[in-house]
Amino acid sequence: MREFTFSIDYEAGTDPMMDVFIDHPSLVARGLHGCVNDDDFWRVERLSGPPVALDAVERLHLDEDVRTESVTETDCLATEHHEVIERSDGERVFYTYVERISGGKSVQTLAGQYLPRGSLLCSRRSEGRHEWRILMRSDEKVGLLYDALSANLRSELSFHMGHLRDADRWGHDSLGTVSLDPNQRTALRAAARHGYYRAPSEITLEELASKLEIPRSTLSYRLRRAEEQLVTEYLNGVSVTHD
Repeated sequence: MREFTFSIDYEAGTDPMMDVFIDHPSLVARGLHGCVNDDDFWRVERLSGPPVALDAVERLHLDEDVRTESVTETDCLATEHHEVIERSDGERVFYTYVERISGGKSVQTLAGQYLPRGSLLCSRRSEGRHEWRILMRSDEKVGLLYDALSANLRSELSFHMGHLRDADRWGHDSLGTVSLDPNQRTALRAAARHGYYRAPSEITLEELASKLEIPRSTLSYRLRRAEEQLVTEYLNGVSVTHD
Protein backbone atom coordinates (compact mmCIF):
# COMPACT_ATOMS: atom_id res chain seq x y z
CA MET A 1 0.00 0.00 0.00
CA ARG A 2 1.08 3.56 -0.71
CA GLU A 3 0.26 6.82 1.02
CA PHE A 4 0.14 10.40 -0.24
CA THR A 5 0.03 13.39 2.11
CA PHE A 6 -0.51 17.09 1.49
CA SER A 7 -2.21 20.10 3.05
CA ILE A 8 -4.25 23.07 1.86
CA ASP A 9 -4.15 26.43 3.63
CA TYR A 10 -7.18 28.73 3.54
CA GLU A 11 -7.17 32.50 3.84
CA ALA A 12 -9.85 34.00 6.09
CA GLY A 13 -13.07 34.73 4.22
CA THR A 14 -12.47 32.07 1.56
CA ASP A 15 -14.59 29.21 2.92
CA PRO A 16 -17.31 29.62 5.57
CA MET A 17 -16.54 26.26 7.17
CA MET A 18 -12.81 26.91 7.43
CA ASP A 19 -13.58 30.37 8.81
CA VAL A 20 -15.06 28.66 11.87
CA PHE A 21 -11.73 26.89 12.45
CA ILE A 22 -9.83 30.14 11.93
CA ASP A 23 -12.08 31.99 14.40
CA HIS A 24 -11.81 29.17 16.99
CA PRO A 25 -8.20 27.91 17.15
CA SER A 26 -9.09 25.16 19.62
CA LEU A 27 -11.53 23.54 17.15
CA VAL A 28 -10.10 20.37 15.59
CA ALA A 29 -11.75 17.96 13.16
CA ARG A 30 -10.58 14.49 12.12
CA GLY A 31 -12.32 12.80 9.23
CA LEU A 32 -12.52 9.59 7.22
CA HIS A 33 -13.67 9.84 3.60
CA GLY A 34 -14.52 7.29 0.95
CA CYS A 35 -15.28 7.76 -2.75
CA VAL A 36 -18.27 5.84 -4.07
CA ASN A 37 -17.59 6.97 -7.64
CA ASP A 38 -16.25 10.07 -9.39
CA ASP A 39 -19.21 12.18 -8.25
CA ASP A 40 -20.34 10.75 -4.89
CA PHE A 41 -18.51 10.41 -1.58
CA TRP A 42 -19.15 9.90 2.13
CA ARG A 43 -17.44 11.41 5.17
CA VAL A 44 -17.46 10.80 8.92
CA GLU A 45 -15.90 13.66 10.84
CA ARG A 46 -15.34 14.02 14.58
CA LEU A 47 -14.96 17.57 15.85
CA SER A 48 -13.63 18.62 19.24
CA GLY A 49 -13.84 22.18 20.51
CA PRO A 50 -16.00 24.82 22.18
CA PRO A 51 -19.78 24.33 21.85
CA VAL A 52 -20.19 27.68 20.06
CA ALA A 53 -17.86 26.49 17.29
CA LEU A 54 -19.55 23.07 17.06
CA ASP A 55 -22.93 24.79 16.77
CA ALA A 56 -21.60 27.00 13.98
CA VAL A 57 -20.36 23.95 12.04
CA GLU A 58 -23.72 22.24 12.46
CA ARG A 59 -25.57 25.31 11.17
CA LEU A 60 -23.37 25.41 8.07
CA HIS A 61 -24.00 21.73 7.39
CA LEU A 62 -27.76 22.28 7.54
CA ASP A 63 -27.73 25.43 5.39
CA GLU A 64 -28.45 24.29 1.82
CA ASP A 65 -27.22 27.61 0.40
CA VAL A 66 -23.69 27.22 1.81
CA ARG A 67 -21.15 25.52 -0.46
CA THR A 68 -18.02 24.34 1.33
CA GLU A 69 -16.68 21.33 -0.62
CA SER A 70 -15.03 22.89 -3.67
CA VAL A 71 -11.30 23.71 -3.72
CA THR A 72 -11.50 25.23 -7.23
CA GLU A 73 -12.84 28.59 -8.37
CA THR A 74 -16.25 27.12 -9.22
CA ASP A 75 -18.57 25.99 -6.40
CA CYS A 76 -19.67 22.37 -6.24
CA LEU A 77 -23.34 21.85 -6.95
CA ALA A 78 -24.53 18.69 -5.22
CA THR A 79 -27.12 17.02 -3.06
CA GLU A 80 -25.78 16.79 0.48
CA HIS A 81 -27.08 14.68 3.36
CA HIS A 82 -25.82 15.46 6.87
CA GLU A 83 -26.59 13.77 10.16
CA VAL A 84 -25.26 14.27 13.68
CA ILE A 85 -24.48 10.78 14.98
CA GLU A 86 -22.89 11.83 18.28
CA ARG A 87 -23.24 14.99 20.33
CA SER A 88 -21.71 16.23 23.60
CA ASP A 89 -20.62 19.59 25.02
CA GLY A 90 -17.11 19.23 23.64
CA GLU A 91 -17.48 16.89 20.67
CA ARG A 92 -19.72 16.28 17.70
CA VAL A 93 -19.63 13.58 15.02
CA PHE A 94 -21.15 14.24 11.59
CA TYR A 95 -21.98 11.77 8.84
CA THR A 96 -22.13 13.30 5.37
CA TYR A 97 -23.09 11.85 2.00
CA VAL A 98 -22.59 14.03 -1.08
CA GLU A 99 -24.00 12.92 -4.43
CA ARG A 100 -24.63 14.16 -7.97
CA ILE A 101 -21.75 16.64 -7.83
CA SER A 102 -21.25 19.03 -10.72
CA GLY A 103 -19.37 22.26 -11.30
CA GLY A 104 -16.35 22.59 -9.02
CA LYS A 105 -14.00 19.94 -7.72
CA SER A 106 -13.33 18.73 -4.19
CA VAL A 107 -10.39 16.72 -2.90
CA GLN A 108 -12.71 13.72 -2.69
CA THR A 109 -13.98 13.96 -6.28
CA LEU A 110 -10.47 14.43 -7.63
CA ALA A 111 -9.30 11.39 -5.64
CA GLY A 112 -12.27 9.44 -7.01
CA GLN A 113 -11.30 10.47 -10.52
CA TYR A 114 -7.60 9.59 -10.39
CA LEU A 115 -7.04 7.04 -7.61
CA PRO A 116 -8.00 3.35 -7.42
CA ARG A 117 -11.39 2.40 -6.03
CA GLY A 118 -11.23 1.65 -2.32
CA SER A 119 -8.73 4.41 -1.51
CA LEU A 120 -9.15 5.76 2.01
CA LEU A 121 -8.82 9.47 2.77
CA CYS A 122 -8.04 10.77 6.25
CA SER A 123 -8.11 14.46 7.09
CA ARG A 124 -7.44 16.87 9.90
CA ARG A 125 -8.73 20.44 10.08
CA SER A 126 -7.55 23.11 12.48
CA GLU A 127 -7.20 26.88 12.22
CA GLY A 128 -6.71 27.62 8.51
CA ARG A 129 -5.20 24.30 7.43
CA HIS A 130 -6.82 21.15 6.02
CA GLU A 131 -4.37 18.22 6.10
CA TRP A 132 -4.89 15.08 3.99
CA ARG A 133 -3.46 11.57 4.11
CA ILE A 134 -4.56 9.07 1.43
CA LEU A 135 -4.06 5.30 1.56
CA MET A 136 -4.23 3.61 -1.86
CA ARG A 137 -3.45 0.33 -3.58
CA SER A 138 -1.48 2.00 -6.36
CA ASP A 139 0.05 5.43 -6.92
CA GLU A 140 0.11 5.03 -10.71
CA LYS A 141 -2.00 8.17 -11.29
CA VAL A 142 -1.17 10.14 -8.16
CA GLY A 143 0.81 12.58 -10.31
CA LEU A 144 -2.41 13.53 -12.09
CA LEU A 145 -4.08 14.13 -8.72
CA TYR A 146 -1.12 16.29 -7.65
CA ASP A 147 -1.30 18.32 -10.86
CA ALA A 148 -5.06 18.80 -10.56
CA LEU A 149 -4.81 19.95 -6.96
CA SER A 150 -1.79 22.19 -7.21
CA ALA A 151 -2.75 23.84 -10.50
CA ASN A 152 -6.50 24.39 -10.08
CA LEU A 153 -6.92 25.64 -6.51
CA ARG A 154 -8.82 28.87 -6.05
CA SER A 155 -6.51 31.84 -5.63
CA GLU A 156 -7.00 32.17 -1.84
CA LEU A 157 -5.86 28.57 -1.20
CA SER A 158 -2.29 27.29 -1.14
CA PHE A 159 -1.13 23.71 -1.65
CA HIS A 160 1.71 22.12 0.33
CA MET A 161 3.15 18.76 -0.72
CA GLY A 162 3.82 16.22 2.02
CA HIS A 163 5.19 12.85 0.88
CA LEU A 164 4.51 9.84 -1.33
CA ARG A 165 5.82 6.57 0.10
CA ASP A 166 4.92 3.13 1.39
CA ALA A 167 2.19 3.35 4.02
CA ASP A 168 3.25 3.05 7.64
CA ARG A 169 1.86 3.72 11.11
CA TRP A 170 -1.73 3.56 9.85
CA GLY A 171 -4.08 3.14 12.74
CA HIS A 172 -1.41 4.34 15.18
CA ASP A 173 -2.70 7.24 17.24
CA SER A 174 -1.21 7.65 20.66
CA LEU A 175 -4.36 9.40 21.80
CA GLY A 176 -6.87 7.33 19.87
CA THR A 177 -6.40 4.20 21.98
CA VAL A 178 -6.77 6.01 25.30
CA SER A 179 -10.18 6.89 26.69
CA LEU A 180 -9.95 10.61 27.43
CA ASP A 181 -12.62 13.11 28.29
CA PRO A 182 -13.28 15.22 25.13
CA ASN A 183 -12.17 18.42 26.88
CA GLN A 184 -8.95 16.75 28.05
CA ARG A 185 -8.28 15.45 24.55
CA THR A 186 -8.80 18.92 23.06
CA ALA A 187 -6.47 20.50 25.63
CA LEU A 188 -3.76 17.90 25.07
CA ARG A 189 -3.87 18.19 21.29
CA ALA A 190 -3.73 21.99 21.50
CA ALA A 191 -0.78 21.85 23.89
CA ALA A 192 1.13 19.56 21.52
CA ARG A 193 0.19 21.58 18.43
CA HIS A 194 1.34 24.89 19.91
CA GLY A 195 4.64 23.56 21.28
CA TYR A 196 3.81 23.51 24.99
CA TYR A 197 5.66 20.20 25.45
CA ARG A 198 8.75 21.18 23.47
CA ALA A 199 12.04 22.03 25.19
CA PRO A 200 12.12 24.91 25.63
CA SER A 201 8.36 25.40 25.61
CA GLU A 202 7.08 27.62 22.80
CA ILE A 203 3.99 28.79 24.67
CA THR A 204 3.09 29.40 28.30
CA LEU A 205 0.13 27.86 30.04
CA GLU A 206 -1.47 31.32 30.27
CA GLU A 207 -1.03 31.91 26.52
CA LEU A 208 -2.44 28.49 25.67
CA ALA A 209 -5.43 29.02 27.95
CA SER A 210 -6.08 32.33 26.20
CA LYS A 211 -6.08 30.61 22.79
CA LEU A 212 -8.52 28.00 24.07
CA GLU A 213 -10.67 30.68 25.71
CA ILE A 214 -10.71 28.92 29.08
CA PRO A 215 -9.26 29.80 32.52
CA ARG A 216 -5.65 28.84 33.20
CA SER A 217 -6.70 26.69 36.17
CA THR A 218 -9.17 24.75 34.00
CA LEU A 219 -6.53 24.08 31.35
CA SER A 220 -3.99 22.99 33.95
CA TYR A 221 -6.48 20.55 35.48
CA ARG A 222 -7.41 19.05 32.09
CA LEU A 223 -3.79 18.58 31.08
CA ARG A 224 -2.87 16.95 34.40
CA ARG A 225 -5.77 14.51 34.17
CA ALA A 226 -4.99 13.67 30.54
CA GLU A 227 -1.30 13.18 31.30
CA GLU A 228 -2.14 10.94 34.24
CA GLN A 229 -4.40 8.79 32.04
CA LEU A 230 -1.80 8.54 29.27
CA VAL A 231 0.95 7.49 31.69
CA THR A 232 -1.32 4.95 33.35
CA GLU A 233 -2.38 3.41 30.03
CA TYR A 234 1.21 3.33 28.82
CA LEU A 235 2.53 1.58 31.92
CA ASN A 236 -0.34 -0.91 31.86
CA GLY A 237 0.84 -1.96 28.41
CA VAL A 238 4.54 -2.15 29.25
CA SER A 239 6.30 -4.96 31.05
CA VAL A 240 8.07 -3.23 33.94
CA THR A 241 11.07 -4.94 35.51
CA HIS A 242 12.49 -4.09 38.90
CA ASP A 243 16.17 -4.04 39.80
